[in-house]
Amino acid sequence: MTTSFNSCHLQTQAFLVESLKLLARRISASFLVLSCGVLIASQPVFAQNTYPSKAVRVVVPFLGGGALDQLARLLSENLSMRLKVPFIIDTRAGAGGVIGADYVAKSAPDGYTLLFSVQAPITAAPFLNKQMPYDVQTALSPISIVAIAPNVLIAWPGVSFRTVAEFLAVAKSSPKKLSFASQGQGTTGHITGAMIDQVAGTQLLHVPYKGFPPMLIDVESGRVDMMFADTINAIPRIRSKELVPIAVASERRLDALPDIATFAESGLPTIVSGPMFGMYAPGATPVDLVQKLSNEIKAVLKLSLVQTTLRDLGVEIKGTSPEEAQGLLKAETSRTREAVKSAGIQPL
Repeated sequence: MTTSFNSCHLQTQAFLVESLKLLARRISASFLVLSCGVLIASQPVFAQNTYPSKAVRVVVPFLGGGALDQLARLLSENLSMRLKVPFIIDTRAGAGGVIGADYVAKSAPDGYTLLFSVQAPITAAPFLNKQMPYDVQTALSPISIVAIAPNVLIAWPGVSFRTVAEFLAVAKSSPKKLSFASQGQGTTGHITGAMIDQVAGTQLLHVPYKGFPPMLIDVESGRVDMMFADTINAIPRIRSKELVPIAVASERRLDALPDIATFAESGLPTIVSGPMFGMYAPGATPVDLVQKLSNEIKAVLKLSLVQTTLRDLGVEIKGTSPEEAQGLLKAETSRTREAVKSAGIQPL
């Protein structure tokens, strides 16, 4: 009787052990399924092919009314039509574009806050500021370089010069007297003037602004002698004879301005500059979302009306991939570093 009882007791223990093992396996499996479900549910909205599902903010880091603002609106309007949600312009100007760039860099990397800017906050700002609020290497992810516009030296009609040779003669005869405006510290207008000082031995007086409209007012009134403006801003003022063109900072003459000589033709071959207009996302934005936005920008740039508009403005249409954009920015950063160093510009 005792033997039979012990045998039964042992069988019961074995059954309980196996039952507990089975229960443990089921609990583990359930937990795994639940964990996977949580991970899937936590994936960003774009991964479920629903991006964008709400309005997208496009931050422009310079004052409205200039070339950057024009291109931002042209691109945003067409992206809105393609993607069926508003792309809303949000102007956050100041510090050579750094304020707006910093706002985007610190925004959620979900594709709903983007930066449309020239290259200055990325390629020039690190060499012109003792402290930066963001890391230019990681804070922003380039989506696409949309277009490039050469700079044009345009002046108040009251100046005494009309050619590069005449301009240099005046500048050398009166150091720090001949003034030029730019859209801010580190913008291509500023860097171009600094490069001329370095290669031609001049001492121009730099007058920085927060954007194009205020500097245009001062140049048109003669309070500032001249400015380096991209073709989008320069061509309308040249055609209306509000301002006079001196030279184009491009490797060859422009089809939109065939009668205006280049700096290279005038003996300054290294004076080639202009803003690169690009779209950027916060640095941690997923790669496939960045690629989706890049593809959409390429599609917009293929529209015949958009192409006609941009060519009339004298710009080179790009529409690069994120990788190509990164390469252009890297090359421009190296070029800007050398220009700032050679010109002796000190960070503020």
